[in-house]
Amino acid sequence: MLHPQLTLSLGTVPSSSFETFLCGADNSNAVSALKAFCDGALNEKQLFFWGEPCSGKTHLLSAACQHFAARGFQVAYLTGELASNSEALSGMEQADLLCIDDVHLLHAGAEESLFHCINRCRDADTRLIFASAQPIDELSVVLPDLKTRLSWGLVFQLHTLNDDELPDALNLLMGARAMEVGDEVIDYVLRRYPRNMAALHSLVEQLDQATLSEQRKVTIPLVKRLSESMA
Repeated sequence: MLHPQLTLSLGTVPSSSFETFLCGADNSNAVSALKAFCDGALNEKQLFFWGEPCSGKTHLLSAACQHFAARGFQVAYLTGELASNSEALSGMEQADLLCIDDVHLLHAGAEESLFHCINRCRDADTRLIFASAQPIDELSVVLPDLKTRLSWGLVFQLHTLNDDELPDALNLLMGARAMEVGDEVIDYVLRRYPRNMAALHSLVEQLDQATLSEQRKVTIPLVKRLSESMA
């Protein structure tokens, strides 16, 4: 049972939410489990997500952090690279939620530190969420007991959105920024721009800045100009 407390700054948490994530049909079970986990309705202390780039791993970890923090819980977010730094995992069991993204980037020399961190977190009832580009069995982890601990909770594979789901995702991204666009703009973007969420996120951010600074609507000429400047 988690107990509300002041949220401390234990790492830089990207700002994303469940409301701005289109899970797609293939990820519905994973996202439902994560939401239940965040609401305390899932009898698990640990989750592990893996999937190829642009499948939404970082977005979901960020959304979990935001959900916990909004309720007054203490959260910590680290990447595997940052978690490899000396003493980076020290005291993380003080958080209510610890998220470690890009576990596949963890250095071999930090494996024992993560092993002990997981043990401390389990003893302290700290919730754990991991994300990786590879499934646990394929991680280049030398310490066998660390792989065992990473497997303690539920494990889900995340999938990228298919072509039919991308228009809804793009509409969701733009709608979250109160950007009104027509179907012709959505069609143009998806015909001319890389069809992955990282690229679309970047474009939408640029469009948001441009529409605010220029006080204009999103049009195909604007998208074309920004696309050319970002190429």
